[in-house]
Amino acid sequence: MNFRFKVLNLLIFSCMSLSNAYALESKKIDMFDRDRDRNVPVVIYQREPINKPVVIINHGYGAKNTEYSFIANVLASRGYFVMGIQHDLETDNHLPITGNLFDIRKPFWERGVQNILFVMGELRKIEPQLDLNKVILIGHSNGGDISMMFANVYPEMVSKIISLDSRRYPFPRNPDIEILRFGASDDDPDEGVVPESTQAIYVKGARHIDLCDRGSKSIKEEIQKSIIQSLDR
Repeated sequence: MNFRFKVLNLLIFSCMSLSNAYALESKKIDMFDRDRDRNVPVVIYQREPINKPVVIINHGYGAKNTEYSFIANVLASRGYFVMGIQHDLETDNHLPITGNLFDIRKPFWERGVQNILFVMGELRKIEPQLDLNKVILIGHSNGGDISMMFANVYPEMVSKIISLDSRRYPFPRNPDIEILRFGASDDDPDEGVVPESTQAIYVKGARHIDLCDRGSKSIKEEIQKSIIQSLDR
């Protein structure tokens, strides 16, 4: 492994998914972007053999990249290479919550897009066997906004997007990119963000914050089931 990467943690554990047993490897890595003088922590979930696309999970503001393990584990168990990027650092400015949110949050989304590009470039070096030509993006809240901006700027690099109640950045109107949206019971997207044609799922009782590991077991199981059905089509 390249000396620039510091492995923070390595966990080997066994789980059960549906009727199959599987062993997953989960590891946290610090990647350092010299051009931006910025640390980009990532968590990787994988199980050999990797025979399905790369999935990049973008966390919501106030959550961590490790708080989507209920999605990451089940996808990794099915052969996907799954990675969660930590976009917000303790030294960063807080995400604005007042004013014209589209305009004042744009630099935060742009930073997230650069994080994704940087991490994909580093993965090509350390995991050259991966196919990074068409990735699947999953984003919760602000992470979903980052995902939508990335797909809008680099549509040729994205095959599918799963939005976990993202509400600010307009969804791409690109017929070549499949989009599945999970909505929440306590939030609505801004006007014009979500096209009427977008497939939307509302899990009973799911609030905005429940669309990560903090949700109940039943909510997480329903999200898992819907994501698997969507990706396996």
